[in-house]
This record gives sequence, C-alpha cells and structure tokens, in this order.
Amino acid sequence: MSQSIKKLILFTLSACPMGRSMNTVIGELLTCKKEFAYEVVYVDVDHETTNRYCVKVNPTTLFLNLNGSELYRIEGFKETTEVWDLVRQIEEGSLRSEEAREENREITETYTIYLFQNGNAVPVETTVINKTSVKAPRITAIQQLLRTRPEGFDNPFPIDTSLERVSFHNESGVVTLRSTKEVSMDQTERMKMLLARTLATYGITEVKLEWAISR
Repeated sequence: MSQSIKKLILFTLSACPMGRSMNTVIGELLTCKKEFAYEVVYVDVDHETTNRYCVKVNPTTLFLNLNGSELYRIEGFKETTEVWDLVRQIEEGSLRSEEAREENREITETYTIYLFQNGNAVPVETTVINKTSVKAPRITAIQQLLRTRPEGFDNPFPIDTSLERVSFHNESGVVTLRSTKEVSMDQTERMKMLLARTLATYGITEVKLEWAISR
C-alpha cells in the first residue's frame, strides 16, 4: 500500500475547543503541504462517516492515501511540531495504523441535568442515543439541557437555542449559545444557574455564559 499522504480528515464535535485547536494545527501544516486535501467531519452531524472509519475519540485526525485507505490516525490533540514529525514517519513507512478496528456501536447514555420546578433548580435524568462510539459528556449534557422540556418543569432557554462552542480550562467553562431571541438579564442568570448546576458533575465550578443572536 502506498504510504503517500493525499488527504486528511479531522473528526470532531461541532462545539469542541480541542477540535478547533487541532483544526488550527492542520491549517499550519497545510500552508506547506498544499498537496494534501482536507475535510472536517462533525461527529454529531455525520454519524455514517464517523462509523465507517470506526472513530471513537474526539478529535481524531486520519491520514489517507490516494485510494482513501487509512495510513495512520491521531487521537486527541497534537502540537504542530509533533504532527510534522508524524507526517514524516508516515511517508517514510515507519508508522502504520492497526489493520483492524472494532466497529462502532449505538449506545444509550444517561445524563443528569437541572431544570426549574416550583422556582427551584432540581435534577432531571435524561437519556440520549449516541449513534457513534465517540463520547463527549460535558458537551452532550449541555445539549440535553437545551432540548429537554418535560411537563411540569421550567426550561428558560429559548426553544431554538443551539450550542455554538464551549471552552474549558481547569474548573472554569465558557459556554456560547445561539438563538434568534433576545434574553433578559434575569433570564440569563437563570440559564447560567442551570448550566452551572449541570456542569458541576464534571468538575466545573465557574461558568460564563455568552449569548449570540442569529439574524
């Protein structure tokens, strides 16, 4: 099999900060390796492609040859110098991916989010079907918070709210949400409270909420 790299595919979640960082690294690589084709696949959108390549870690970068066969993969984040070294080893033939990978399986995940009931923030257990083997608990918990609206509970997030991006550093998190609706200061504080309570399960003790308006 040819060891010449022809294409890179980055698999990541649409809101993932590590995926954005890896995309920047690949962009730096492509400034010199202009012959490489490049594609970004969002795991939470394109389940079929994710499962076809048996991607299980967010982010994952695949190096493919002319025939579309995998030469090697990076799981997680690597600095630019490390990626350059890996490219050299792949093209020299000293690095090869494992021949066989276990197929992805659909799994049911359980998340505890917080919603208001009678003015109090209370835990609500939710389930989500993950059609891939890629897990991102904090991002999925936020998405579940945005979409879950059981009878008898108050969810202050506008119904069309979507997760734009997240950024976590140690015990702090910045969550950027997008909606067509303007929100009041009181509503913002209520949303921030639910985000903080929901993310506390994952060691996040401080949450900053940013709001983007779709025009």
